[in-house]
Amino acid sequence: MNYYSRSSLAYDFTLFEEDEARLKARRKKAEDAAAESDDSLQQNNVADDVQERREKRERRKDAAAKASRRKSKVGRIALAVIFGIAFAFIVVSIIHGQVQLTELNQQIVNAKAELAEQQSVHTQLQMKVDSSISTAVVEEYARDKLNMNKAANSQKEFVNLSEGDKAEVTMSKDKNIFEAIADAFASLWS
Repeated sequence: MNYYSRSSLAYDFTLFEEDEARLKARRKKAEDAAAESDDSLQQNNVADDVQERREKRERRKDAAAKASRRKSKVGRIALAVIFGIAFAFIVVSIIHGQVQLTELNQQIVNAKAELAEQQSVHTQLQMKVDSSISTAVVEEYARDKLNMNKAANSQKEFVNLSEGDKAEVTMSKDKNIFEAIADAFASLWS
């Protein structure tokens, strides 16, 4: 082999040629490596399959957990909305009750004020009636309108009952037998 010859050839391909023995050794080595890689590939494939199955299971679990969390979130939101509505209803009921209570208290205050006013009017009218019916007013009315005067002692006539009271019982002497029986029964019942 002439490695560095000065020939007219541009390239010397002999440099790249190998011995057959080396070539066979290389082929054998490559085959052994290929066989080992097939075994390792099979082991890697089994391991990869196991790993993929685990990952799929984990993804399924994650998906189930996410769905459960979504359901849980929806349930919690629904529960929160229900409690919110119940709380709002209770607050509105309390406010409505307070408004009604305030209105009723105002009506009571107004009724008491009206009662006090009516009692004042009643007292005034009662005083007016009492003043209009006094003995002096009655005497004046009798004197002016009815032309009446006070009774004098000469006009008065006194009655004396000093003799006492008397009671007389009268019985009829002519009674027949039937009247006597009727009186007997009457006296039994009385």
